[in-house]
Amino acid sequence: MPDAHARELALARAVIALNAELDLPLVLDAFLSAAAELTSARFAAINVLDSTGESTGFYVHGMDAELQKRLGRPPRPIGVLGEIPADGTIALEDVSSHPSSIGLPPGHPPLDSFLGAGLHVGGRAFGQLYLANKPGGFLNADERAIQALAAAASVAIDHAQLYDLARQRERWLVATQRITMDLLSDPGAEGALQRTIDAALELADAGAAALVLPGVDGAWVMEVTAGDGADHLLGLELPPEGTGMNVIRSGEGLVASEPPGAHVLEPVMSYGPTLYAPLVAQGRAVGLLMLWRERGTREFDAGDLSLALRFAGQAALALSLSELSHVKSVSALLEERARLADDLHDLVSQELFATAMQIEAIAEDSDDAVATRLRGTLDHVKRAQHEVRGVMSTLAGQRSNEPIAERLRRELLLARSSLGFEPSVSAEWPNLDGAVVGDPSLADDLVAVTRELVSNVARHAGADAVRIVLEAHDGRVEVRVEDNGIGPAGATQRHSGTSNLANRALRRNGTFSLNERWPGEDRPGCVAVWNVECSHG
Repeated sequence: MPDAHARELALARAVIALNAELDLPLVLDAFLSAAAELTSARFAAINVLDSTGESTGFYVHGMDAELQKRLGRPPRPIGVLGEIPADGTIALEDVSSHPSSIGLPPGHPPLDSFLGAGLHVGGRAFGQLYLANKPGGFLNADERAIQALAAAASVAIDHAQLYDLARQRERWLVATQRITMDLLSDPGAEGALQRTIDAALELADAGAAALVLPGVDGAWVMEVTAGDGADHLLGLELPPEGTGMNVIRSGEGLVASEPPGAHVLEPVMSYGPTLYAPLVAQGRAVGLLMLWRERGTREFDAGDLSLALRFAGQAALALSLSELSHVKSVSALLEERARLADDLHDLVSQELFATAMQIEAIAEDSDDAVATRLRGTLDHVKRAQHEVRGVMSTLAGQRSNEPIAERLRRELLLARSSLGFEPSVSAEWPNLDGAVVGDPSLADDLVAVTRELVSNVARHAGADAVRIVLEAHDGRVEVRVEDNGIGPAGATQRHSGTSNLANRALRRNGTFSLNERWPGEDRPGCVAVWNVECSHG
């Protein structure tokens, strides 16, 4: 048995060794080695516990890895282990004779003397320390030494956790920068969104992840998923009264030991530790990042949530920037097309004008029969001038100073080409003009929504008849597209554009719905309705 001076030297060496490491597993291994050396215990173990008493990490000294593997899962704090005080220690001469003993798992080496202590880090419970099989049993001096060593280990563990948190922050930051550039370089965002959720899954050390985005009829849908059970999660709608929707409405994230709330989707029930982080842009949630770990693994903590919230916030900003970048790119393209249209218009118009003057001059010097034919040709030239102006106007595309009626009429004209037939159109042109007064962005949305809805019909519906209704009254503006195609299923597949339409509606306190026109029919058709607030009309 070491004397007091030797014990103090050993304790000092142990404290130095603990503070020489920053990697948490190495710190814990050093703690166990020091505890075993100080007390002459043959076995030493640390069981890291979560708030429910489940083990999230088990570190052993004095037992080979093969035996640990055969023993299976770490022990829970029950039986004698449940008697270990939160503060202080418990020492037993023979653990098997204690009234609370429930025995050992098959194959476990026999234990006699036992010393247990609760461990705290940063004022919070961290786990339990087990020491066993000291020849002659543990002494009061052993208990005092372990308490002193545990205090030093608490500081070392805290430093290791802070170091690990710093490394995590660095990894999240690098991933955030990469995702931001990814989304900005890929405005379509399909591949970028998948890479975003894959990065969150890896960085959070999660087992499964989902990115929830607005869907149709006010639903929020798991649009992108990754990890275990990803196929079962894809396309699920969040329960309206579930915790996920509460997070979206409040804009505040949360962590829990298991999927929280009374309304939990069936595929989600099997998961354990849970983290929900809303994607917030301009004060409003535009998505939700959901992360889960397997049951029995380490719980998410406040540090995990803080990092995930930063990541989600940057992802929301990147999505907004990618949309803005896309708008700017389209704007630049339209400006270039407008410039080309102006140049072509000037060149062609000048040539046609010169030709018209020449024909008029020749007609004046010709006999009546020839002059009549020349004047007929002159009429064709003037009609060509008119057609050129129309074609160049179409080429110039969207111009924000144009009346909304002109912009929408041009979209409807282009719809004939994409649909392959003439759609039926009903529009309240004066009301629409009034609805967008003072809000040019609403005009942009109306044009973009009309274009997207018609494009969806052309790509997915297989329709041969379409009715387009444009209305504005009672402080609302509505775009409704009805078709006789295969129904909404063709337009609600992942990344079909419906999420973008729903997002546009959400930003304007509106709704977007997609329903069957004739439910139960072989070809039920589809009715798409985009309805939002407007300041006029």
